[in-house]
Amino acid sequence: MSDTIFLQFYNQVKDNYFDLCNGFSDTYDLCAGKGDFLWYPHEPDSNKWYTEKIYQDRKLPIDTGTVYISAVYLNHLYQAFVWATQYPNIHFVVGGPAAAERSIDSGSWKPIYFKLQEGVSLPPNLKITGISVEDWFGVPNFSGKWKLDLPDRIPQNSPIYFSYTLDNRCYWQKCIYCNIALHAKEAFRKRENLANEFKEITHPGTKLVRLNTGSMTPQYIKELLPNLPCNNDLEYRMFMRPATPENKALTEALKNCNGKFPNITLGIGIEFPSDRMLTYVGKGFNQKEMLESLHICKEHGLRVNGNFILGWNNLIQSDIEELADFMEKVPVGAMATLQLRWLYAHPYTDIHDAYQGEAIAMGPFYLGFRVRIPEKQLALNQKACDIVEHFGRNKACKLEGMANIHRYLQES
Repeated sequence: MSDTIFLQFYNQVKDNYFDLCNGFSDTYDLCAGKGDFLWYPHEPDSNKWYTEKIYQDRKLPIDTGTVYISAVYLNHLYQAFVWATQYPNIHFVVGGPAAAERSIDSGSWKPIYFKLQEGVSLPPNLKITGISVEDWFGVPNFSGKWKLDLPDRIPQNSPIYFSYTLDNRCYWQKCIYCNIALHAKEAFRKRENLANEFKEITHPGTKLVRLNTGSMTPQYIKELLPNLPCNNDLEYRMFMRPATPENKALTEALKNCNGKFPNITLGIGIEFPSDRMLTYVGKGFNQKEMLESLHICKEHGLRVNGNFILGWNNLIQSDIEELADFMEKVPVGAMATLQLRWLYAHPYTDIHDAYQGEAIAMGPFYLGFRVRIPEKQLALNQKACDIVEHFGRNKACKLEGMANIHRYLQES
């Protein structure tokens, strides 16, 4: 193997699909001309990511040289830190979503999603950067052809999940629990030529394509969706705000597809569907607009994965009543799944400043905390949880994450 490696992580998710963190697909030929690719398995159980010993005995095939790492998740970043301490003669260059920065300059690294703990310095052979591979090597962004080679150990018929980047920001940028709005403007990149090269992958299993942007713009919806390949082995995942501009764009896109619409799962942020809470969170839409989105998706057979958050410290009784009313109005089967999450306070967010909780770290990286709420708010969050459970039973919706919600309610 070359002494220059481009390392990407992957793992199998719940004995189902393989999650390929394919950060070098946009620059495949560029990287291939400079070194070798290496697919490296990471720990599949995210509950173990905070167990530091799982990072220690993971060997690299070289002892000296340069390793470029695409860090999609935070555990990738920590693995790079551990390797840098274990392999002092390897120069590690780490980029990707987990390495994103608030500003790009010649000084210190300014991460978005976490903070370096007090008194911690990075190993001298570890460089973490928020710029793209193209910028690192001095070529135009998206100037190469997108390509993907698969890890050898993936069975022929297994589903694979991978990313096709549209851009690296969220156009909305106003949700108070999210820090994507802090992305350095000078690191923004957008694919102008949407050639859908993923359709050329010969793997016989199902291809799950994440169309990667923080939130689909109305323009993306109108121009991109009707032109996606509709092969039987292609499925698409994307996030869309259930707001009036997106609803209009989706309706127009559906009309322009002439009955041949790609197999899409839309992620929709339900969060907490009272109008007061949607305003507080900064969503920019109301309950009525969300219901319109769900009706459009139900009518046209689009699969919806909803996201719901509990752990709020400012609920009032009318929020609970509006939640019950919303769930009653959701069409049966309009949401295939509803993922429940406990509110997490990431560094640099408004939530981080407004809540308290026990600090969570991964090695030298402070990640924020899972929020704690007072007893009165605990009771209101429990009522909301009960309503959602009733909804799942009666509206043909699979609830995911409920066991963790019960645990966090108990711990609080």
